[in-house]
Amino acid sequence: MNETSKTSKTWYRRGSVRALVPLSVVAVVAGYAALAPTLASAAPSLPAISAQQLLTRVADSHVDGFSGTVSVTANLGLPELPNFVGSANPLSLITGTHLLQVSANGPAQQRIALMDQLSEYDVIHNGSQIWTYDSETNEVGKGTLDATGKAAGSAAEEKAEKQRELALASLTPQAAAQQLLAAITPTTQVSVGSPRTVAGRSAYLLVLKPKQQGSLIGEVEITVDSATGAPLGVALYPTGSATPFLDVAFTKVDLTAPPSSRFDFTPPKNAKVTPLDQSGGTKTPDGITPDTLDPQALGTGWLTAVELHGISLDQLNAALSSTGRAVESGKGSAATSPEADGGSQQLISGGVNGYLSTLLGSGKSVTGAFGTGKLYSTNVLTVLITDDDRVFLGPVTASVLEADAAKQGTK
Repeated sequence: MNETSKTSKTWYRRGSVRALVPLSVVAVVAGYAALAPTLASAAPSLPAISAQQLLTRVADSHVDGFSGTVSVTANLGLPELPNFVGSANPLSLITGTHLLQVSANGPAQQRIALMDQLSEYDVIHNGSQIWTYDSETNEVGKGTLDATGKAAGSAAEEKAEKQRELALASLTPQAAAQQLLAAITPTTQVSVGSPRTVAGRSAYLLVLKPKQQGSLIGEVEITVDSATGAPLGVALYPTGSATPFLDVAFTKVDLTAPPSSRFDFTPPKNAKVTPLDQSGGTKTPDGITPDTLDPQALGTGWLTAVELHGISLDQLNAALSSTGRAVESGKGSAATSPEADGGSQQLISGGVNGYLSTLLGSGKSVTGAFGTGKLYSTNVLTVLITDDDRVFLGPVTASVLEADAAKQGTK
């Protein structure tokens, strides 16, 4: 494998679509072909270590406080986003290279800022307070946690807020690595690669490969700080490719706790402040909730897929039509006609709808024991939407996913 990724950055102009795309898609998929600037330098000389010893060092790492800059690069095989969607927007994380400013001081204080050249989007957790801030729209979302650490409000609001918080938090190398390591099973081949230097620190390289055939993920590389065992970067590669589809790594890092004042937040002057259940929430087609989805895991190890229920192509198409209207609403005002800005609102609305409609319209018609449906594939994800309102998806080949769906039969 090449050393940590390298390329020029791609910046996008943005529309106000942050409230329209589930951040969870960003952490798994979310989250994930431009690559980040070179993050590694000459290979350091480190004592030899076994894979088991390195896994133990990672598990025993207790770096709860840190701050730094993280580069996130996604190359998921999706079309490029319209050029009005900017980097300081969660939607933009599905393509290109972006920078995050991250800080953490234990479980009670975290701050993540998604940076653009002229704007940023922040998520701040400080004790009982949760804030989000969009600098371009000057909009602030405010939430509170009760004594048990749960977001105050309805169960649906709590779940939505937890998804938002986890989605951005999972973009730090530590969180991403811990998720991967927790999933290690007998289906995984674990080895140690050549040492690297990441963000000015010497690091070991932990390499994970699937033993199973049919996974779209060919290899995972985790760079581990030699002194503390803290993960400094994670790169995931498609099967048969030397270019990662998701590359998350520190470019600068300080593995000591930042001052508590780093997590203080006061809404800027004239900012619009709304409860988090009304600001930045995830929108889904009408009638769809976590309970109605009834997710079921299929397969094991690297061939794990998910079956969801109660989602139809008609619902998804309806959701797309509302996406453009909401984007236009977010960019315009009651005193501004669509023609007043040369039609840019209509361009934004049409561009977002066109992009998402292109994705839905690119499916291949398939038939099997699951019934009939549409199959969608990228280099890292396969999705099957059946005519009986189910969705099957996973980082597996089309043949594996169709076989999983066939075992489930029709509903």
